[in-house]
Amino acid sequence: MCDGRSGESQHEASLAYVVGRVNQGIRREMRSRLARWSLSVQEYTTLSVLAARPGLSNAQLARRALVTPQSMIEILGKLERRGLVGRAADPTHALILQARLTARGSELLAAAGPTIRELEEEVLAGVTPAQRAATVHALRAAMRNLSNGARP
Repeated sequence: MCDGRSGESQHEASLAYVVGRVNQGIRREMRSRLARWSLSVQEYTTLSVLAARPGLSNAQLARRALVTPQSMIEILGKLERRGLVGRAADPTHALILQARLTARGSELLAAAGPTIRELEEEVLAGVTPAQRAATVHALRAAMRNLSNGARP
């Protein structure tokens, strides 16, 4: 069934479909572009989150990087073996390990960051600054709704 917009079906015009396709495309491009630094999308995301919020626990990082806590243990282990992340016991709770970027991790993130920002610019070519701001605002609201347990 068409909705009158260039032959798009209602399915193809739905928000979930469009966001999913954009997500797939961005992740594919990120995988390709991050290969130069031997980084996965999840590893880059983890480094980015730690740059903004040093000292997060495994569970906190997992939530922010959209992976399971078990996957984050593996991601942090790989990053730690590469000398990109260090972990130390939380001073208030010895069983919780806080992760931080090392100098080497910060340098790698600084090297890879422009490539990811370039990808963002390519994805948003032709989108005005006002449209970009509105899109980010709307998607952040959607993220909050999902985090708060919004159901269809």
